[in-house]
Amino acid sequence: MKTALSVSFANWPNPIGSSEEIFASLLSLALNREVVVETDPHKVVDICIESVYGKKVLPSFQARAYRYLASHSKSGIDFANRKYSPNQQPSRKARYSIFFTGENERPPYGDWDCYLSFDLNSYGGKNAYLPLWWITSSDLIGPTISPYLGRPITIDEMLKARDVDFISRKKFCVAFIGKAYPFRMQAIAALSAIGKVDVYGGIARNSNRRAALAKFETAQKYKFVFAFENDLFPGYVTEKAPEAWATGAVPLYWGSDPAGYLNQDAMINLSNFQNLESFTERVRDVAGNSELWSNIANQPILKRKPDLDEVLSVLRKALAPLVQR
Repeated sequence: MKTALSVSFANWPNPIGSSEEIFASLLSLALNREVVVETDPHKVVDICIESVYGKKVLPSFQARAYRYLASHSKSGIDFANRKYSPNQQPSRKARYSIFFTGENERPPYGDWDCYLSFDLNSYGGKNAYLPLWWITSSDLIGPTISPYLGRPITIDEMLKARDVDFISRKKFCVAFIGKAYPFRMQAIAALSAIGKVDVYGGIARNSNRRAALAKFETAQKYKFVFAFENDLFPGYVTEKAPEAWATGAVPLYWGSDPAGYLNQDAMINLSNFQNLESFTERVRDVAGNSELWSNIANQPILKRKPDLDEVLSVLRKALAPLVQR
């Protein structure tokens, strides 16, 4: 009987919350081993999972000076040496290192054993597609309550048609936004010409914090939930579309899902339109027509069920010596 594997988390926000349990369950499933989380940052562990979510990791002064001097030499810069890479590098307190990014920052170049990310590139077989919504807004890895919506969302629920009511949703559109990305603001301004867009969250600076936290209850009054991703990256799909749909509203989305999990008929996705003007014209038409709205709102949000086969395969290959047969 093999001993339990130790896993730590580096460069994550504190507290990590359910992420520890989810990733520990994923590793246990892949390696067929018991996995325990080590919270002491000074201890050497079997596996360290680093992320893009914590403080920005910058190269040392020594690394920057080396690159400046080496750029003028005949041999050039040795980017393969982790000391001199301009990208975030693995912890030295782990036998194996995994990098996770669910946000719009691609996996860093470096001495990583594997990546789990929104990126559809395989990076030589080292990367597996694991978009953020699989972790935060589904029961794919384990039962979980969405940290953003405050209720569970299941794969089975998202694969089924439903019956939501147009009449009870008197208000036009609500947006829950933490970051004021420029295109997001342009779109809200354009939508505001159709109807009132109520904005909650960090950018609003309004006093109704309860409404922002109680997204599910708040959204019951609205025909549309504004659900733009931070940026348009192929495969970069977070919780925004699934959780907007889970409120019973029509998601007003902007994102790219070439993997084909999201049902484009269940939303109005700006990336499917030529420009912002044609997108807002479509929203205007749907807002004023109960049949059009119902046809969209009652569609399942998923076209197909995600699975973990690729994720498990990449983990088993990268961490082969740790796999218990």
